[in-house]
Amino acid sequence: MKSKILIYVSNPEYIGDYKALGVSAFLFALEDYCVGYETLPIEEIKKIDVSNKYILLNRILDCNDIDYLEEIISSFEGIKGLVFEDVGVYQMVKEKNLSFELILFQNHFATNINSVSFWLNRVDSILLGNELTLEEIESISRSVPKKVCLHLFGYNQVMYSKRRLLTNWSEEFSIPYESQNLLEDRATHVRFRVYENKHGTVMYSDKIYNGNVLFNNKSIYYYYVNPMLIEHETIKDFLRNIKNYENENCDTGFLYKETIYKLKER
Repeated sequence: MKSKILIYVSNPEYIGDYKALGVSAFLFALEDYCVGYETLPIEEIKKIDVSNKYILLNRILDCNDIDYLEEIISSFEGIKGLVFEDVGVYQMVKEKNLSFELILFQNHFATNINSVSFWLNRVDSILLGNELTLEEIESISRSVPKKVCLHLFGYNQVMYSKRRLLTNWSEEFSIPYESQNLLEDRATHVRFRVYENKHGTVMYSDKIYNGNVLFNNKSIYYYYVNPMLIEHETIKDFLRNIKNYENENCDTGFLYKETIYKLKER
C-alpha cells in the first residue's frame, strides 16, 4: 500500500529515508509556480534520480506565467506527471499533446460527485477536497469514473492569497518579519500556520491532519502526504506505522464532523 503514497519533497536529501520506508512516488514544487511550499528550480528537479517524479504547480497563473511555462514544459524530461491547480495547465498539455499524467489539485473544490466526475473524464485523477467527511469520501470514490487521490497526512490548507500577508502585516504593524509564522485569531483563539513567498501566502491548520483511517482502500490512485512545516522525524514515524499512528498534535479534520463550507450534492 505504501506504493500508493505520493509524498511532497522539500529537501531531496530526505528521499532515501522515504524510499527505505516504502514510498516510491515523489512530488516536487516548481520554483515560481507554487505557493505554500518550498520550491526547487526545474533543472534541479530533473537531476533527481527517482522514477515516479511529479511536479506541483499550485498557483493561479497569469498570462506571463502561462507563456513561460509553455516555453519550458517540453523540457521536463523524466517527469511522470503534473499536479496542478490552474486549468490553463490542462489546456496547454492537451494543446501541445504532451504525455504527462495529470492530477487536478484544487483545494476546497473537489467536494461532490458531479464536479469530480467532470474532471475525471479529462484528467488521470483528482485530489478530493479536505473538507469531506469519511462517509462523503467513500460515496464519491465509489461513484466516479476513475480512482481519486486522498489527503493522508499533513497540515490542511485553509486559504491562499496572492497578497504577501506576512510582509504587509509586518510593515503595517511593525511586526518582525518571518516567512513562516504561527498566528492566533484574537476572538476565537484559532491558530494558523502561515507560509509566504513572493507569489503569495498560504494559511495552514494548526493541527496536523491524520487521515490514516482512509489507508485501507486499494482503489485509490494516490494517498497524498504533505510534510510542509512538519519535522522530518515526525514524517518518518508516520510512514513507519501509518495505520496505528497517533500524535497529540494531530486531528482528523472533517472526517467525523461535517463543515457547511463546501458545495454539496444536489
